[in-house]
Amino acid sequence: MRLSVRRGGGFAGMVTRTDLDAESLTPTDAAALAAEVDRAALRTLSDPTGTRTWPDSLLYDISLTDDSQEFRYHCNEESLPEGVRQLLAWVDARPERIDSIEP
Repeated sequence: MRLSVRRGGGFAGMVTRTDLDAESLTPTDAAALAAEVDRAALRTLSDPTGTRTWPDSLLYDISLTDDSQEFRYHCNEESLPEGVRQLLAWVDARPERIDSIEP
């Protein structure tokens, strides 16, 4: 399982990327990642429609690769579901994550 999160927009318009691969985690932490993904229902979410975009709002492009299947979810800060917000907080707290800035 691999999770990639692109965040773009905001005041500076900068795009950052955070990647976390279950293979870099201990078996216990990999199971916790799977549980967080399940709790967020990331595999079944549909992109929100008709949501208003605010100036300087963060935009999210979340990609989950699991068992050769890819799931994608796009939203803005205002429409980010609470379960996904908690998943992203969990990922951001992992020292195994890889952060980068995209051009």
